[in-house]
Amino acid sequence: MHACLLIPEIVKLIFTSLRVYSTDGSLVNFGDHYFQRVARRSLATLSQVCRSFKEIALDALWIKLDNLEPLFACLPRDLWTMTGDRKLLIQRPVTAAYWSVFEQYASRVRILGNTHSNLFGGIDAEFVHAMMGFCSQSLLVPGLRTLCCKGCPDVLQSCMRYLLGPNLIHLLLVPPTEGFWSNIMPSVLSGLSRHSPQLEVVEFVGPYAMCPRVSELALCGLTRLQKATLVLPSRGDLSWLSRLVGLQQLRITLSGFLPPLISQFRTSYLDELVIHSFNLTSSGNSVAGWVVPCRQLQLVPAFPEPATAIECALRMLDKHLIFDVLECFLLDVVLEPADHIDNAFTLQTFTPLMHFSGLKEVDLSAFCMSLLNDDALGSIVKSWPRLECLYLGTKCFWRTPPNITFRGLVALLSTCPSLRNLGLVFDATKVDSLTAEKLGCGVCNTNITSFHVGFSPIEQPLQVAVSLSAVLPCLGEINVESLLSRGTDRVAREAKWGEVLEHIDHTLISRQESNATGSETRLRRGGLRERARVASNYWLRL
Repeated sequence: MHACLLIPEIVKLIFTSLRVYSTDGSLVNFGDHYFQRVARRSLATLSQVCRSFKEIALDALWIKLDNLEPLFACLPRDLWTMTGDRKLLIQRPVTAAYWSVFEQYASRVRILGNTHSNLFGGIDAEFVHAMMGFCSQSLLVPGLRTLCCKGCPDVLQSCMRYLLGPNLIHLLLVPPTEGFWSNIMPSVLSGLSRHSPQLEVVEFVGPYAMCPRVSELALCGLTRLQKATLVLPSRGDLSWLSRLVGLQQLRITLSGFLPPLISQFRTSYLDELVIHSFNLTSSGNSVAGWVVPCRQLQLVPAFPEPATAIECALRMLDKHLIFDVLECFLLDVVLEPADHIDNAFTLQTFTPLMHFSGLKEVDLSAFCMSLLNDDALGSIVKSWPRLECLYLGTKCFWRTPPNITFRGLVALLSTCPSLRNLGLVFDATKVDSLTAEKLGCGVCNTNITSFHVGFSPIEQPLQVAVSLSAVLPCLGEINVESLLSRGTDRVAREAKWGEVLEHIDHTLISRQESNATGSETRLRRGGLRERARVASNYWLRL
């Protein structure tokens, strides 16, 4: 064996690299289910190679489980049996010897569960309670740090208590039915601060709302809580959120369409606030009693509204959610807005946001911007000189063609020199190379490598490429609107914008080759000068 493999830290690094999980325990890519099986077989084999490999390989093998079945299935077969429908039933009384076998594997698990299956698998409730009779800590998995649960049978809900240990830092619950929150689970979660005081991330997600009182009992004692995701009724009293003093990120879904109950929620600062609601107006009404300054604000209503209603709702958010500390603002909508002129944004729609010069990111890609012209765009972006990311109207196709031209694009790039990510719909049929050269004189953004043009119309790809390469010389990617959009000529436009990118790539390669040739010439000239200097010094010495 190589000497390097005698160092436990190196072996651990190699073995842990076989895992394909992200930091929260989820599979990273679609094909990772196959690699997960391969990794498990490899680690199981490595654990049997030698003694120095065994413990490290077993730790890596057992670190993540989708459910508890493998732990119970590792017990001797005379203790349990599996029925035809894959239920694990206990056959004889559990002894301390059985528990010691279970414990040596359970103590290695750090991540348990996923959002796709039952946490307990096919294990019978009697089997679980029998094993717990030999556990001095009342914990099935004492070292657990991340717990993901899509729910469990009612008879096993009380067993969830056996998984809430002192080392838990991330809890994710996805209730499969509305009754999940009305049975035993609320009483289990009410002691969350006693059982798992180290919790930093708590996510209660899914379509079913949780009683605000249960949420309050579960979360308010968690002094280390930093991130919370909640589904709460819009009519519930949310004043208790003010007691989550260490909270940095809050994602909240206000379910229902009844008029909200005004709650007094105040906090000094949030790094990120995400609100899902019935529509933007209901969001404005819900936060009428809030004072929540945040750096990132994301609003996701389910149903779209006319642009005038959106403007009114944004004004309602001022001094409740929108303050001078705001840097990132994202407004999306679940259902695609109707292709109607009333839904198109105007300069007036942007007015409530134009008071906040500290904005660095604005994403309004889901809404129609066809009524904005170059002057309106210029007025808007002058209010945001620190802008780094901007997406306007690129998500969908709209029958009303855009009024913004290449002049507006150049003005945007000139006003916001820090821009790194750009999505803008503009009329590329009116791009003239000579005019574009005059407009773009002195404007050059080398930060932007990807440009989302949405449904921008185009006729002459070569002229557009020449103009764009002058102001965006490092452009390497151009995207049009979504495949699911309603645009009838999307394929043709995508092909033309692909030609633009090819021309830009060719121009960039030619420029690089020209620079390389120039550098080589300068090097040759420098070499000649150096040889002349050496020869001159030689003759002077003579």
